[in-house]
Amino acid sequence: MLMKRMIYTTKFISVLVFVALMLAACNKDEWKDDVDALKQPMPTGIVIMDAVSVTAVKGTSFQLRFRVNPSGVAVTEGNLELDLQNSDTYLLVPPTRSAFSAQSRASYVTPSDCYKITGVEPDRNGSGEILDGQWIVTIKTQGEGNFRNVSDLYLVMNYTDAAGVAHKVSSPVLPVQIVPTADEGVEFRYSLVQTLRTAHGELNPYILYTDVNTYRNASGGEWVYDISFITKAESQGEAMTLDWLTLHEKQYVSLIPKEGHELWTSLEEGKEKKVSTASQVAITDFGGTQKIIDLPITYCPRTVIIRRDMPIAELNANRDDIDYVIDLSAEAAEYGLTADMASHLTRRPTSIDFHGVFIDNFGIDEINTVGEDNTFVLQASPFIPDELTAGFITADADAAIANYILHSFPQYGDPLDKNTFQFLLDMEIRILINGVE
Repeated sequence: MLMKRMIYTTKFISVLVFVALMLAACNKDEWKDDVDALKQPMPTGIVIMDAVSVTAVKGTSFQLRFRVNPSGVAVTEGNLELDLQNSDTYLLVPPTRSAFSAQSRASYVTPSDCYKITGVEPDRNGSGEILDGQWIVTIKTQGEGNFRNVSDLYLVMNYTDAAGVAHKVSSPVLPVQIVPTADEGVEFRYSLVQTLRTAHGELNPYILYTDVNTYRNASGGEWVYDISFITKAESQGEAMTLDWLTLHEKQYVSLIPKEGHELWTSLEEGKEKKVSTASQVAITDFGGTQKIIDLPITYCPRTVIIRRDMPIAELNANRDDIDYVIDLSAEAAEYGLTADMASHLTRRPTSIDFHGVFIDNFGIDEINTVGEDNTFVLQASPFIPDELTAGFITADADAAIANYILHSFPQYGDPLDKNTFQFLLDMEIRILINGVE
């Protein structure tokens, strides 16, 4: 019995000696590192402050203020990640195949090609003092193409505990969306010519429509660009002033001619058939991106006089041809009434009220203003009951008169409500045909 007790005592002493030798092998620095590691606080949660959702223009950055609990945890770009879930992309055209990288759901963190962390810094109060436990992360939006993206964003922090085991802690969800730039979301629509004066004799504002684009996701859901994203409009040009109070409610801006400006004098006095200028118009969205146009502006008088000398031989040769017309499009173009004058409009109703006159065996009984692909033409159909035997002159008082109107209305305006119309061209076209030998 005594012998066994001596053996156990010897083994216990040997263990103590071994432990002492092992402890002696550890230096003071290693002990300190282990103790410091145990003292480091482990993050238990992330709380996003202030923001409940984020809408950002593509290509711009936004910041999130967040708190890490408990305080004292160091946050860097290296240990903070973005987790984007339920990502849904809307494209300008019906999607056939996504232009963006497929997002894997296999891992806990799903990085998105549309969002990227570009900076992490401590939050500070108004005096510049660091707020313990509060941080600011800067996130840049990005992506190629004209699109909108909606996602659920989580901030995820990576850390390793004292035992060397990696962990992640996540914030609650934050809905985020990327919207197109002003240049991508808005389309400018306008006429290439307008009458300088209205039917009431007032200066006619030059209208620039701001149509918005529609986007569609893979499941067929649609989203329309919100015109309220545009926060400012401005223009450059001496002869016009910009009125953009109608932008949000009616989706157009107006460039108003300055009364008495020298640019309009020659037109008002009948010395010119048209006057042209340009005005740069810029609209800016809440992200600071712009859409800019050098808007071509052409004004013509409200009364347009078209004169044409026609050989009697040609008129007699086509007297019985019901398809024969006198094409006056070239003369109309001198006033800015060109074939493509409405080509930049998507809504372009026209109306014409014609009053023909018959003098000395010659008259015009019909006017056509609609050409191929809805282009503008000016064609007069003559009426010649008997062969012309001598030349003739049509006096100004005997002119055939066509009252021509080109109007448009905002994108979501009522096409039957005249109160929503803008009369771009409201004119009297006077046609005088002379017969020459």
